[in-house]
Amino acid sequence: MRFIEFPKRVRRRKNKLDGFVFSSRVRIARNLEGLRFPHFLKEKERLDIDEKLTEKIKDVSGRINVTSFDELPQNQVMVYAGSNVITQEFIRNGRKMISDPAGDWVILINEDDHLRIFSIETGYDIKKMYQRLSDILFGIEEKVDFAFDEKWGYLTSSILNIGTGLRISVLVNLYGLMANKQIQAFIESVNSIGYSVINAGGEKSASGLYFFSNIYSIGLSEDEMVSEFEEMVSRLHQMEMEMRKEYFSKKQEREIVFEEIFELKNMDRINWSDMLYYVSLIDSLADRYVTIGDRDELRELVQNTTDNYLIYRNNVPLERVSFERMDQLKKTLAQIKYKSVG
Repeated sequence: MRFIEFPKRVRRRKNKLDGFVFSSRVRIARNLEGLRFPHFLKEKERLDIDEKLTEKIKDVSGRINVTSFDELPQNQVMVYAGSNVITQEFIRNGRKMISDPAGDWVILINEDDHLRIFSIETGYDIKKMYQRLSDILFGIEEKVDFAFDEKWGYLTSSILNIGTGLRISVLVNLYGLMANKQIQAFIESVNSIGYSVINAGGEKSASGLYFFSNIYSIGLSEDEMVSEFEEMVSRLHQMEMEMRKEYFSKKQEREIVFEEIFELKNMDRINWSDMLYYVSLIDSLADRYVTIGDRDELRELVQNTTDNYLIYRNNVPLERVSFERMDQLKKTLAQIKYKSVG
């Protein structure tokens, strides 16, 4: 099976949220009627589900790529794990991964649920991504019965996914909220209405990159959830732009962040958490204060400079990882042109 890059870099007409959203992920979970969740399956039951679902998916989609993780090269497994595409449990049990040849969608069989289908792309095109996955699931559901309750909706191994089984997530740059010390208040406010905001670099990271996602999958139809999510992202985009304008309008603050960027030229190594900080900083300056030769290339550093990616995808020795990461950042810095601001 060929290696699939996550997120997939797509070529299409740009929309207003592409400049704000680094990448988008849509995932839908389903389980077969009358069967126990994967955690409780015996080996024969698991293999039966593997075979049954693989056959039905092939009937629906035609040409597909199928692999078991116990047959996949270890370096590919480690890259997928480092990108949070798969879990350690999925790796240990050698379960199946199915995709279309282009990598537009991927299905994991017998992870936490019998079937999880997802798509991860650069930019923002959630409606199209959801429709793509929904079409595949509709075809499968014509051939098998999914576990469904009239009151609760689709049944899943996690109570958070009960209902539609739909999880939507975007990686966004909230440098303005963070710099203005408004990020914690924002997180608390959206948590209270069913949305999650998690720093991509971890709880203690200074990065402005955050995953924004729905917490619950119940209470709305799938179309309503997609529409509400887009409305929330649009409002967040507007809020973040106002925060950036307020912060960078101060000449002293601009001088400080530009000095931070200039100092990178004298550095020979950098860890991943600090890399995320500088990516979020430089990206937040784009258009108004700097121009970047290839903004997508800057954003791809988020995934392409993790330890796992550099070691297992690019074959960089462990002791050279922080140096290689710095080299890649400097290539992007070389493309930056600074604008004159009065």
